[in-house]
Parts: sequence; C-alpha cells; structure tokens
Amino acid sequence: MSDNPFNQIINEILQGVVQQLNPEIGAAIRNSGFDPLQNVASGSASIGIGSASYSITHLTGVSSIQIQDLVASNITTSGSNLSAPLNFHAVLNSSLNANVSGGLHILFADPSISGSVRIDNPSVSGSAQVSGSISNGSLCLNSISGMNANFNYGNASIWINDLGPLNYLLQPVESLILDATKGAIRNLISSQINSIVSDQLNKLLPKCTSL
Repeated sequence: MSDNPFNQIINEILQGVVQQLNPEIGAAIRNSGFDPLQNVASGSASIGIGSASYSITHLTGVSSIQIQDLVASNITTSGSNLSAPLNFHAVLNSSLNANVSGGLHILFADPSISGSVRIDNPSVSGSAQVSGSISNGSLCLNSISGMNANFNYGNASIWINDLGPLNYLLQPVESLILDATKGAIRNLISSQINSIVSDQLNKLLPKCTSL
C-alpha cells in the first residue's frame, strides 16, 4: 500500500462508500432483470455418436453480491488532482442456481434432458481507477472508472436426469452444459453486473472530507 499521506483518508472514504453501496446493489440488479435471469445460454454440440442441445434458464442468486473491500494504493497527485488504482473483492452470499433442459439426438433415440446447475461460494475480484481533487481544505473522491470484474468459481455442480441405456453420455453432456453455464455467468458478471455496480458507485460520488 502507498505511503502517500492521503492514503488512509481515501480508503476511509471508500469504506464509507462501500457501506452505502451494498444495500443498493441487489435491488439494482433485480430491477435490471438479471435476477432471476430467464435466458442464460443455449446451444448444441456433437457428443460421441450424436448431438446434444441445451437451454439454461432462470439463473438466481446474482443479486446477492456484496463488496467486501475497495482499496486504493499507489496514489498520485498532480496539482489539486489525485488518482489511484483500486482493487476490490466481492462475494455472493447465495448460491447461483439455474435450470437445464434440452435433448439428445442419438441415431433413432431422442431422449429429453432436464436438471439443474449450482455454483456455491462464488466470488468476484477486479480493479478500477479513482479520481479526486483537493480544494479549499477538502479532499473529494469524484469518480470511479475502468471497473474490470472477474468471476471466480467456487464449487460448481450439475445434476442431469437419468438417461437409462444412454447414461454413458451423461459425463460429456454435463461437461458441455456446465462449461456453457460458467461462460454465461462470467460474461454476465464482467459486463452487465460490472456496469451496474460501477453506476451505483458513481451515484454515491463525489464524497468529500475535511483535511
């Protein structure tokens, strides 16, 4: 962490911003239609001697995201302006759950598939940039930009209905669907959810404190 004299002040402001932010994130995500998210992913792929199609729907739990820390370091000043890179870490207090449906197309058999996906203990980490200013005896944080969020998987599991004599295809089908779910959630977090959190953060700025 930087030894800049403003370091502690800036991080105290950021801690207060996080305390204001967390109660607002969930509602913002739900109001934007991302929890539940009805259409998560769909597609098809070859598996063994046939193919599988799938649809992943009704993803829940994303709105449980909470920022645990938002920390500035390496603060630089130029005249009355200041800036610093930020690192943040967030957890999702609920598991992520989604429904699975689809079908197999194997020679003359077309069994349907159904099931669910669950991801426990997911987290999000990332970086951003904070800009501020010093004027008339006050230090203000004015904006946070360039947020870059990365989704970290906890324990991911999938359940698919029994396929009878075609159970030997369960493993490739489960891998296909689980990978598609992970990719869709990763894209959701790094784009839409990242944007919502950034917008909510900047609604709380500027924040100022007396020096």
